[in-house]
Amino acid sequence: MKKTWIFSLFFGFCGSFLFASGVEIMAQTVDIKITTVQMRHQQMGLGIERLAKYSQEKLKDKVRIRTYPAAQLYTGQEEIQAVIKGEIQMAFVIGSILELVDPTQELRNLPFFFPNIDVCYKFYEGPLGKKLFAKLEEKGLLVLGTVSSGNVSISNNKVLLKRPEDFRGLKMRSYGRMGAASLKALGAVSIVTASEETYSALQQGVIDGLTTPSSVFLARKYYDIQKFVTDGGMLNATMVGMTANKAWWNNLPADVRAGLSESIQRLVQEQRAEMEVQNKKIFDQIAAKGCQVYYLSSDEQMALKKALQAVYEEFSPKIGMDFVKEAQQEVERLSKPKK
Repeated sequence: MKKTWIFSLFFGFCGSFLFASGVEIMAQTVDIKITTVQMRHQQMGLGIERLAKYSQEKLKDKVRIRTYPAAQLYTGQEEIQAVIKGEIQMAFVIGSILELVDPTQELRNLPFFFPNIDVCYKFYEGPLGKKLFAKLEEKGLLVLGTVSSGNVSISNNKVLLKRPEDFRGLKMRSYGRMGAASLKALGAVSIVTASEETYSALQQGVIDGLTTPSSVFLARKYYDIQKFVTDGGMLNATMVGMTANKAWWNNLPADVRAGLSESIQRLVQEQRAEMEVQNKKIFDQIAAKGCQVYYLSSDEQMALKKALQAVYEEFSPKIGMDFVKEAQQEVERLSKPKK
């Protein structure tokens, strides 16, 4: 009887200790670092601040979120590797960085592949988009939401760009490997510069112009040093993505993961809506800053796409010929008006 009493006391004590420890573990604050290479006033800089605010409001002291805009911790390529390695938990990244992790992500950069951003969103939220992102998951990276950065702006200081031949001989900067190949196919000289060095490169004449998302052109004040700007439309899909380390995300307490997911979706829907409004006005804003702005006609876009077929021939095998064909069929299906 005495032994039974002692064992009961011992196990009761252990159970109370484990229960108390469990409560403490469950109540432990989750530390989250979120980074982006963009400045605080740019799309992704604003995005990570809003996400921190929304998540903190919803989850209270269950999370402690620290934000690092303007490449405070890492450059773009370093940043995505830091997420994969678990050095940081989340990052709002430029789409071209994902291509360095998995080359099939370059699909979105095929010239004029998507007719508009709505079709692009539907594609990436559908089965083929999920198939693409699954390739990143295999590398330990989750894409939790995507947002457009607006139409592509094509600018320079020498000539208004309307036709493929207008690009010949221009020294231009683009983003990503396919962007560089596109400029080369049009006869321009593709120059590599880091995004933070592009403004000074334009000032010093190292480059004549660049292609960049229209929202970036405006935010980085390229209008101060560029004369001619063409609205390149959907020359490529200028996407940014909220990413997270897969193992970290899957191991979060369910309520924390649900709260973060809800906050991310709120941010994504807000920024998509804001970009839709901004995209209609942004080239007017650029013109108001003193640039001569040109809008490509549908025939001019088709002429550019025809001149850029060499890019399809070079990159389709790297993405996967069968997948590109499947994706083209899906885009065609999504583009059809509803009956």
